[in-house]
Amino acid sequence: MLSRRRLIGGFAAAVAGVPLITLIAYGTDLALPDVVLILVGAVVAVALLGGLWPALLAALTGFLLLNFYFTAPLHSLHVNSPEGLLALLVFAGVASSVSWVVDLAARRTRQADRAAAEARTLAAVAGGVLTGADPLQGLLDQLKEQFGLESATLLEGGTPVASAGGPVTDGDIAIPVDGSLTLVLRGRVPEPGERQVVRAFAAQAAVALRQQRLAIAAEGDRVRTALLAAVGHDLRTPLASAKASVAGLLSEEVEFDAADRHELLVTADESLDRLAALVSNLLDMSRLQAGTLGMVPADVGLEDVVPRALDELGPAGRRVAVQLPDDLPAVRADPGLLDRVLVNVAGNALRYSPAGRPPTITGQVADGRVELRVIDHGPGIPAADRDRVFLPFQRLGDRDNHTGVGLGLALSRGLTEAMGGTLTPEDTPGGGLTMVLTLPMSPS
Repeated sequence: MLSRRRLIGGFAAAVAGVPLITLIAYGTDLALPDVVLILVGAVVAVALLGGLWPALLAALTGFLLLNFYFTAPLHSLHVNSPEGLLALLVFAGVASSVSWVVDLAARRTRQADRAAAEARTLAAVAGGVLTGADPLQGLLDQLKEQFGLESATLLEGGTPVASAGGPVTDGDIAIPVDGSLTLVLRGRVPEPGERQVVRAFAAQAAVALRQQRLAIAAEGDRVRTALLAAVGHDLRTPLASAKASVAGLLSEEVEFDAADRHELLVTADESLDRLAALVSNLLDMSRLQAGTLGMVPADVGLEDVVPRALDELGPAGRRVAVQLPDDLPAVRADPGLLDRVLVNVAGNALRYSPAGRPPTITGQVADGRVELRVIDHGPGIPAADRDRVFLPFQRLGDRDNHTGVGLGLALSRGLTEAMGGTLTPEDTPGGGLTMVLTLPMSPS
């Protein structure tokens, strides 16, 4: 359908343009056949500009002007010769026929262009569902931009589930998608020729929503599977060690000397410590994800908390070199949570440090925050895997299945961020990994 502007332009050309061309032709003493051809061309131009009805008006105007200026008697609408009448009738027939054919061809061309544009749009929409980090949001953003809308909102049961331009519950038009989903548009009402594309957007948005929910469900299943697999092993291992040690001590069939009994008790104690740490990590991760983790911020001196955390690592913790400036400011953090973070990060550094090159902990002030660096010279982590290492149940490079459930770094980052800090990995010069822990300085 032609725009209102083009339609008005067509009528203006018929009313003003055709008479102007006729007057110019009249002033140049052209013969009737030449003028007929010129006016037929003008009618074609009007048809291309404004469509059929302006072209028919142009044909009628040209018919009357030809009669008035170029057929005898001149300056009169009477026709006194068969040749003049035939010329006028031929002009009227040809001009009308050409107007209809040109208008039809123009309409078909516009329809083909619109169909091609819709096909391109639909292809882009379909491709958008399959690619991108957030296909649903991408679809709504594209819909809003393409049709010049203020907002596009997908409702489920009257509740917004996704939007571009701000969520709304009522708008200029609502497109039902299925029994519960509705696409609400605000800003303008799409023209009838655009409704098909809008409905395609709505259908693809519903598909994207379902895919998004399936992906969330699949991720939940993956996490549960990983939890069962990892926790199942890591719970059984310390339990089996502790039970075997206690069972040996209780056995009346074997006599143990004092050294053997002490070794069995140490084994049971270490196994129960591993079990307690695992359960504590699981509980903290659960509270962290649920948003119910308790936190009591206080002014904490790193010269106090770092040695205490290393003591919790046992004899291995004494290998860590600590290089903290005497004037390092205190940080604002929860002492217990900070201790958990340092134990996990330092323990991870010890686990991957080669013999003879223990980790180092340094501290400094950077950009108004206290920065603690836990530096190891182990194998490091490829840049592509650095985000994965902070996901729960990830143990990159582990093959021995004795290094824990894979919650340490994920929990450490979550606890750090809960205290207003950050935990990021960097390369260690010469090889290895440096974990950079930043925390806000104490205001005092």
